[in-house]
Amino acid sequence: MDNVQSYQFGRSEQQVPVNLSGVDRLGERLVRHVRPILESMLGTKPEIVVQPAETVNYDLWAAMAPNFSALSTYRLHPLKGAMLLRVDPAMISGIVERFYGGSGNRPGAARIEFTPSENRVIGRLSDAIMQALARLWGDILPLEAHLIGREHDPQALTFADATDQLLMQGFTIDAGRNENWTIELLIPLVALRQLEPLLAGNTAEDVRKSDPLWQSRIAQQMGAIRLPAKSVLARPNLTLTELLSLKPGDVIPVNIARYLPLIVGDRVIAQGTIGEQNGHAAFMIEKMS
Repeated sequence: MDNVQSYQFGRSEQQVPVNLSGVDRLGERLVRHVRPILESMLGTKPEIVVQPAETVNYDLWAAMAPNFSALSTYRLHPLKGAMLLRVDPAMISGIVERFYGGSGNRPGAARIEFTPSENRVIGRLSDAIMQALARLWGDILPLEAHLIGREHDPQALTFADATDQLLMQGFTIDAGRNENWTIELLIPLVALRQLEPLLAGNTAEDVRKSDPLWQSRIAQQMGAIRLPAKSVLARPNLTLTELLSLKPGDVIPVNIARYLPLIVGDRVIAQGTIGEQNGHAAFMIEKMS
């Protein structure tokens, strides 16, 4: 019993093969998209720190989450499952207060709902973040973000099954004036399996970059592939009665067109005429299709 390791309930990193380092790199890239969004709302450039990604069971996350938060559920089609974005309510009220000329760091009383102005900020901020996420992941898989719903109580969410495993990516925002907030992004692990090329560590530029040597070699190999080509002189039509009554010596009249097709596979690639060259039947291409 010497090999004893600590275990935190709700965490199951070793049970699901997820490249967490790749997710952290994605988070760092997402920061570059999110920072201008927050800067336009706060009027100052915030510092954003990406927290290490971790896996968590949904029921335990919901039990430990704050009772009042800005919760937005989205579907990134065609990924499986929904995605959840949680924003600290203090961040929403701080943005609204700054918009109306306040300092932004006034402590707020405990509440159970957001004001109409705060709801508009929640919609604008969360939609912008999810659109940025869709553009980032869209380098590998084209995605479309669609809002499912918004909530402020984690216990009222119908986001996932209790035992579903999620990946949680946290972002800490420092807007100055002793204002520190948190944004959390929760993603079903099943959705991440569709993004393995991106999680493997290659950037979008690496994926798109072509290899000239590989292209040259594959072109040479492709150029050596032999394809069967054929031409059809005529296509006579016979009734079933005529077909069944055929016997040796019967003549089937045919009309040969001026131009005959050159067929590769089931596609006509050229038109030409039949002739003779060096004692062999030959096909001369008159025009390409």
